[in-house]
Amino acid sequence: MIPAAALLVLAGLGLFVAGVLTGVSAWYWACVGACGLAVVLLVLARRRTPAAAPAPAGDARPSGPPAATGQAPAAPARHAPAPPPDERPAAAEDPAGTGGPRDTARPAAPPASTGAADASGDPAEEDVEVTDLLIVVDLTDEVLVVDEHPRYHLGDCRWLTGRETVPLPVGEARADGFTPCSVCGPDRYLAGVERARRAARRD
Repeated sequence: MIPAAALLVLAGLGLFVAGVLTGVSAWYWACVGACGLAVVLLVLARRRTPAAAPAPAGDARPSGPPAATGQAPAAPARHAPAPPPDERPAAAEDPAGTGGPRDTARPAAPPASTGAADASGDPAEEDVEVTDLLIVVDLTDEVLVVDEHPRYHLGDCRWLTGRETVPLPVGEARADGFTPCSVCGPDRYLAGVERARRAARRD
């Protein structure tokens, strides 16, 4: 029936063109009749088409757990813990007690820290102006750091009370990952000192 409906649609198109060319209204009515008959044939063909057969039951996947195969599932791989970083050897002590060599071991890299004070009691990081930072990065002025803590400080910082410190040039401290303390503000202070030195040299 579908091919017959297609032929009737084509015939209706031809009748419509004929009506346009000749101006005879009978061709238009014949076009309407052919198209209506084509619609009837399509409806009949649709009704005679059988409904789609349901999927065979054999294709259904079982929803239960898979059958045991007698082989234990593989255990997930565990990543071996990373080995601790090598500890730097401390300088040998003077057995005679006459002032042996100074301990020159570098302080360990500081842990990552945010701007706010953390649970270990470390002060927040100083909020440094860009102009001050550009001056401080090239300085060799000495600051103080505490092993395993992320900040560097001035000598009179109250946070250093009772703590063992290690002196480092400020540029080297920054290169090692230390950041300025917000309590004593070393970057702001050192930038001001350097500006005063430059002004004195210009005078």
